[in-house]
Amino acid sequence: MIPRRFQLILFITLCNLILFGPSAACFDAPKRRVDKPNIVVVLTDDQPFHSIQHMPTVQEELVGKGVMFEGAYVTTSLCCPSRVSLLTGQYVHSHGVLTNRAPLGGATVIDDSSTLPVWLQQAGYRTALFGKYLNEYNSLPEGYIPPGWDEWAAFVNTEPGKYFYFGYSLNENGTIIQYGSDPEAYSTDILKDKAVDFIRANSAEPFFLMLNVISPHQPYYPAARHANLFKSYTDEFTPYRPPNFFEQDLTDKPSWWSDLDPPTQDHAEGIYQRILRSLMSTDEAVADLVDTLEREGIRENTFILFTSDNGMSLGNHKFIGKGCPYDECMHVPFVISYPERIQASRTDSNFVLNIDIAPTLLELAGAADADLIDGVSLLPLLDDPSMRIRDGFLFEQYGEDDDGESLDITMRVPSYAGFRTREWKLVLYETGERELYDLQSDPYEMSNLAADSEYSEIVQELTDRIKEIRPE
Repeated sequence: MIPRRFQLILFITLCNLILFGPSAACFDAPKRRVDKPNIVVVLTDDQPFHSIQHMPTVQEELVGKGVMFEGAYVTTSLCCPSRVSLLTGQYVHSHGVLTNRAPLGGATVIDDSSTLPVWLQQAGYRTALFGKYLNEYNSLPEGYIPPGWDEWAAFVNTEPGKYFYFGYSLNENGTIIQYGSDPEAYSTDILKDKAVDFIRANSAEPFFLMLNVISPHQPYYPAARHANLFKSYTDEFTPYRPPNFFEQDLTDKPSWWSDLDPPTQDHAEGIYQRILRSLMSTDEAVADLVDTLEREGIRENTFILFTSDNGMSLGNHKFIGKGCPYDECMHVPFVISYPERIQASRTDSNFVLNIDIAPTLLELAGAADADLIDGVSLLPLLDDPSMRIRDGFLFEQYGEDDDGESLDITMRVPSYAGFRTREWKLVLYETGERELYDLQSDPYEMSNLAADSEYSEIVQELTDRIKEIRPE
């Protein structure tokens, strides 16, 4: 005898099959599309490469269960151009968003009709962005949402001096919402909650989520609960003192150095501590994202990428900032965790770039390749640790003219183009000045060899590599 409760279930099932066919769901239970993985990108702002070692959750859940790309760089070390490169897979000279502000750059310059969210949405993904979009997003019409995004909560403006940590507004799906300066309004926490809600609401279908926190961008505000961290050195937290930290002899550097007002070592040290404090809430956000994915039963099938829009020099060559042609400005944390495809954690020494993110995610999603992408997919590296995808890369920077407004130190660096291999780095400035470094014997870029005729062939070879990729 079949129990009555099972008789009822059997009866409902048979009715559905008769009325609606075998594909009908008895209780409308959602069905997971297992053919397409979820994609989560956590993007920080101005994060020095070495700071990731102090993020315990990122280390345990992402680095410890994924691939850490030690040779990760951005091709332009400036927020807006780099973020557009992420969204398009293109070098800056290809997409045309050259700087952070109009008329050469900013949110008004991008062609947002052909970007990663548009392509993924067309491939069947639910898409969401929470946090920082592009510089000068304020200049677009109020409530504007770029194409391709199903859920949207982007910073619109902020109170002076707070830069999206407190006292900011978000464009939330077309409505401007103002947040105050109380501890509960700390932006990383607010954005994290929105990201968690999005995952829960969309766990039955493939989704693409970008969590674009503002940390550790200056003024480096931490959440109140982290205000007293990293204030004293321990065996685990030691001073940042690479060989080029406050390099004494800068006479071989280009003339733009003479315009700088060098900071003090104490100032640089204090900034590093504040950067680490501001990153702790981001580390906690990663923990909540991973926990939510696990609770929803979709962690195995979720591709997580953690990276930054550019690096940061913290007293290297007496310079604090981004935009410089030295590794500290271009080198970024870059971790991929994807349990379905990565069975053991490891590090990878390949040169990987921000322009590689879009083609990687398109291949992952089974989306059509977009035209004019400059980067390459990194998915083969997940399967073949011995593979090498490039032997060097182009990097470039476009300066801005001082139009009477105050320009920060980054904008004082003149335009340049360069090429980096494992052995050499060449920088060609619009001023005609040059820098050449032998990275094997001088990895901290302290001895400029460009004026030495002994290296003229190397200079010419790398100049030709630049021209191959970026014709004048």
